[in-house]
This record gives sequence, C-alpha cells and structure tokens, in this order.
Amino acid sequence: MQFRLRCAAVASSILMIFAIITPTTASAAATTSLVMDSYVQADRATSNFGTSTRLSTEGRAYIWRNSLLRFSVQVPAGEHVVSAKLRAYSEASATSTEFVDVFTTSGGWTEKGVTWNNAPARGTWLGKAGGFATGSWVEWDVTKGVNPKGGEQNFKLESNAKKWIAFKSKESSNSALRPRLVVTTAPDTITSTEAAVVHGWGARVAGDEFNYTGAPDATKWNVYNSAGHAGNGLRSPQQVTVDGSKMVMTGTPDGTTAGMGAKFSNQKYGRWEVRAAGSGDNEYHMVSILWPDSENWPCDGEIDYAETTGDWNVIKFFHHYGCSNSQTYAIRPLDVKQFHNYAVDWSPRGIVGYVDGVKWFEDTDPAHQPPGPMHQTLQLDWFPDSTANGAGEMRVDWVRVYAAG
Repeated sequence: MQFRLRCAAVASSILMIFAIITPTTASAAATTSLVMDSYVQADRATSNFGTSTRLSTEGRAYIWRNSLLRFSVQVPAGEHVVSAKLRAYSEASATSTEFVDVFTTSGGWTEKGVTWNNAPARGTWLGKAGGFATGSWVEWDVTKGVNPKGGEQNFKLESNAKKWIAFKSKESSNSALRPRLVVTTAPDTITSTEAAVVHGWGARVAGDEFNYTGAPDATKWNVYNSAGHAGNGLRSPQQVTVDGSKMVMTGTPDGTTAGMGAKFSNQKYGRWEVRAAGSGDNEYHMVSILWPDSENWPCDGEIDYAETTGDWNVIKFFHHYGCSNSQTYAIRPLDVKQFHNYAVDWSPRGIVGYVDGVKWFEDTDPAHQPPGPMHQTLQLDWFPDSTANGAGEMRVDWVRVYAAG
C-alpha cells in the first residue's frame, strides 16, 4: 500500500514454437472439426476464394496472400485443453529462412464472404514453421491460442516467403489431407491452480513466459533505473535477470533493488495472472501491481493484487481508489516463499482477486473503479527499518494476460 512510479507503452509477444511432422493418431478427448477456411489476396482485394482446394500464403508485396481457418472444439465436461496442434499438408516447399506464421484472429468472417478488404486482422502470434518439403505435414503448436474450455477457434496464416506456399484446404478431394486441429485434454481435477484454468478465461492475449536468458525482453518491459520506492535505495537494471525459466529480482542489504513495468496490455479491464515467490529480509516487499497508464496517482488508482508488507508468511491485496487514496483490502496467511498463482479480474462489474484459483478479494462498488487503462508492474521494494539490513529476492515464473470477461 505505497506510492510507486511507473512508465507505460504498448507491445505483445508469444513464445515461438514450430515443428515439421508426419501425421499420427492423437489420443484426444476433445472433438474438433474444421468449420470453414479460405484465403485472401491483396492484388484481388474484393475476390473470395472460399471454394479453393488450397490455402495460399505469399509474402511478395502487392500479391500478399493470407489464409484463415476456423475450428470448432468441443471439450468434455470436467476437462480442459492442455495441447493443441494445427496441422496442414503442404503443396509447396519452404527453405530454412522461409516461414509461415500462425496468429489468432477474430471470428468476424465467413468462408464465402471474406476478402482481402474485409478480412480480420491478425491477433496474437503463436509460432512459425519453415524448412519443410512439398507433400509433407506441417505443424504449429497453437495451445496458447485455444480456449481451455473449447468453442470456436480462429487462426490466420501469413508468410514472409517471396513466393507462393500453400496447403490443402477443407475443399480438398482427399479428406485425409485436409487441415486438422489435434487437441488433447486433461481432467480439471489434476490441473495446476491457475485462475485462468479454473475459471475458463480462454486464450492468453499477452504476457511473458521468461523462457530466455539475460535482461528482461526490452520489447515487453521497461526496467526502472531510478531512486527506489519513496526515495529508499535504488532501482537498478543490474538487479533483474531472466535465467531461462523465471525472472529474478534481487535486493542488496543497502537497498539496491529493481522494478519493471509492462509495455503490453495497457488497457481498461482484463485479467492478469502471475506465478511468483519471494524471500529474504522482511525489509523487502514483493509486489505485483496494476498501475495507471496516466501516472496520475493516487487519483487514478492502483491495484496491488499480490503484496507482502514485512512478513513472507502473509499475502495482501490492496485496491487504492480516489484522490484521497482510500483502500479496500484482504489479508491471507500464505507461505510466499513458495510459488503461488496470483490473479486479478477487472471488469465493469468490479475487481476480483484470486490466489491459486480461489477468490479471496472482491470490490464491486462502481465508485471504486479505476477511471482509465492500467498495466502490469513487478517490483521488489525496500522499506528500511531499525533492524539489521539483509538481502531479498523476488522470483516470477510467468506473467499472463487474458481478455476481459
């Protein structure tokens, strides 16, 4: 429950995954069907190709071709999607530097009506495939673009290749070579305790899996280089790193620590979830916050949906609102030294907080709503006291953002 300084910008990115495979029979509990597909072409901007036997892509200027696919996924009650692979049979080869990218997209199109002029824009990037031969199966891992509880799933294929690359479509005379979405499910009772899974928030729209090494991704994060919270100590970029599986912030006994603000999902309303842990001297406070893009604090609010305040065995939720910095809050005993999933669901109906998928905070008063867009921040703040100073640490496995419900 403190004043903090932030920065704001916009960006998003998703982990790249690609593979080239031969078809196999998957053990999938879900039922999937290809509802419609088509492609669009820039130099024939008003033409529809919904009856074509192929899905075309091309990256040459003025000829650009992109393909669209829609699948219906039915997930059995009590289960959720744990894996989704989009597979298409190639009609042209691609070199190791020629790729076909897959994106999520909206459902605002029809097979017999879509054209270049009215095609939906690409959404979240899910991965790319390259280096495949003519007459081979190509696979993209699209798990992060599929709603865990199924429903309608829309994808868009785009290519950087300066040539035509196509795949068999739904209209292919050989039904065995038509595109497919292979989905595997698992019982809800054995899932991790993510609010997104427990409450069916759907596909992620942004975030960071921290599956790289070095400094935090500069396209995703603004790492602070400034005085510390309330002028205590320093926030230094040297105190935060990514080790291939998680982001680690460290604080020294003299108060040199770190913080960073997301450049993605600067928005009003949405759902955010982080998997985090912290430990060390109680003078260090671990905080996961939604901060106003306006930087107008306290009037534009602050949502601290996971915060420690001097005890690594207690987690707190603070919702700050109004120019008088009024607050509603919740407190829960928890071993914060262990990883837990912390989430917040912000909608016009109110603000709800979750720990490991269980609701523990709620504020539905319309007068307490933040007035404008906010963004994620992660901080390890230093609060020196009369005790001996020690080191602290904050560890974050991932940050994930979902659309508002």
